[in-house]
Amino acid sequence: MTIVGSERVSRTEEALAVLRPDVRELTASVDAAVLRPADESVLSHADRARIALRVALVNEHQEYADELAAQLDSLAGDGAAEVVLDVERWSELPEALQALLAHCEQVALDPADAGFDEITALRAHGFSSAQVVAAAQIVAYVSYRVRLLLGLSLVEEAGDGPVPDGPVNTIEAGATADGCELPAPADAFRALRWVPWVEPADAPEESAGAQWTPFYLTLRHDPQVLAERTTLHNAIMSGTGALDPADRELAALATSLITGCEYCAGVHGRRQVQLSGDEVTAVALAEAGPAAVADPRRRAIVDTAGALAPTPAALSAADIRRLHSVGLSADDVRDLVAVSAMFTWDNRLLMTLGNAARPR
Repeated sequence: MTIVGSERVSRTEEALAVLRPDVRELTASVDAAVLRPADESVLSHADRARIALRVALVNEHQEYADELAAQLDSLAGDGAAEVVLDVERWSELPEALQALLAHCEQVALDPADAGFDEITALRAHGFSSAQVVAAAQIVAYVSYRVRLLLGLSLVEEAGDGPVPDGPVNTIEAGATADGCELPAPADAFRALRWVPWVEPADAPEESAGAQWTPFYLTLRHDPQVLAERTTLHNAIMSGTGALDPADRELAALATSLITGCEYCAGVHGRRQVQLSGDEVTAVALAEAGPAAVADPRRRAIVDTAGALAPTPAALSAADIRRLHSVGLSADDVRDLVAVSAMFTWDNRLLMTLGNAARPR
């Protein structure tokens, strides 16, 4: 490890040095806000480390898991990490904490399987809305970080190896899998509302008369993380970077479709059409899947985002070489990785703290 002043910089922190400066610095800020907040009254640093460790483990990122285990032992005493690592020893933990860890692991693995009933069960164990939101932010942040680390490492390691043949497009451009005509973007990406499963926090006092979304107010249970995450999200999606904004939106859409976040898919499908002026690609992806994306460059972007979305991620060095072969630079790919990683964060918050619904 490298010593900088009185602080030690971990190897995973060093791996983020290749990011755009704004994204790198904002990731460091949100890391502190999520895992080491000044106020431990909602969740202790030790319990935050326990959750983060389980998420790193199910994502099979051993290096980051080792760092988190060391942090947990320093916070809760030698051997604390071993209890979290071994599910059979969870009985040594309070029952409520066992339930929280099991829930967080499920959110990391597949947020589609963590719904209203699971939130109700946590509330029955005595967890407040603020604690539920804090736990969701930890899971979602670590999901982002492990994918960021994987993707960035592969960009550095990809080298000049073989480039896989591009997949064959099995669906005619402009059609669905069954040969029907594609719907219009407005029909494919309908505007949805979001209904929270936890009681939202109060609106900011200084903003009387302002209209705040239920999602924003739900995340306001932890206003510091909300502010840090929002700034990072905006930098990744609309900040000055190498990757074209329309391609960022395509990656966000592809990630959200794999994860199953209908709300994000709708928002970013509409945005991709707006930025690109292309009324076919995003709609074809949503209606018929990657096989309907005819352009090799866009198909490579879609497939890369899709490979980063699952837990654990399936991205490989060959995927990175394929991106280079269709014209993406290393900086383009780093931006793409950041977008897909960010949406594994966004998707988990939207899918496990509430649900998308049709407008009234």
